[in-house]
Amino acid sequence: MPLSDYSLVSFDVDETISRKPVLYHAAHKLGLAEKWDRLDELYELKRISLRERLESHYKLLQGMRPNNILREVAEVEVMRSVRETVEKLRGSRLMVILLTDLPDFICAHLIDRFGFEGFVASKMGQRDGVLVGDVEPLDDKALGLRKYASWLNIPISRCIHIGDGTNDIPVFRETRYSIALNSRIEKVRTSASKSIESDDMLDVYRHLSTLP
Repeated sequence: MPLSDYSLVSFDVDETISRKPVLYHAAHKLGLAEKWDRLDELYELKRISLRERLESHYKLLQGMRPNNILREVAEVEVMRSVRETVEKLRGSRLMVILLTDLPDFICAHLIDRFGFEGFVASKMGQRDGVLVGDVEPLDDKALGLRKYASWLNIPISRCIHIGDGTNDIPVFRETRYSIALNSRIEKVRTSASKSIESDDMLDVYRHLSTLP
């Protein structure tokens, strides 16, 4: 159906908006490389779940100031024309949000930087400018989007998702239309409605604007 019949577009962050995983980069710059990579290894070996991996990763950040982490996140290269794409989608009367398992404080930074209107993400507590408390990881992005869309009274059939990873596949299956952007994984590409290779996010808008 045409773009005008949709209500919401969600974007993944790591390797969709950013060219590489932002917290992986930040963790390595902040001296957490060994512990961070060990958790990744345990996940790849299927010795911990995605939820356990995310929770353990984010607990490594506790006691740090978000601004120090965001300084490293800002160094990561991003796709060209992200803000312009968000503005064009919003100009088409679509709500444009982030859908990611990254922590909420990173999404707040990306909203300020690129003009997204909201986010569905993992949650981390803060007190006096320091990351503290419990971590609530978003290990099921499809469930997160369903709850968010329901809260806004938007049918999931009027949602579009853009992502690149295996955790985007359940979202692709839920939404009416989906784009695998620069995905290196065949299963992800074939699960999406469309696969696009580009370094310019406006190509996503150009494609969506041609939907019949």
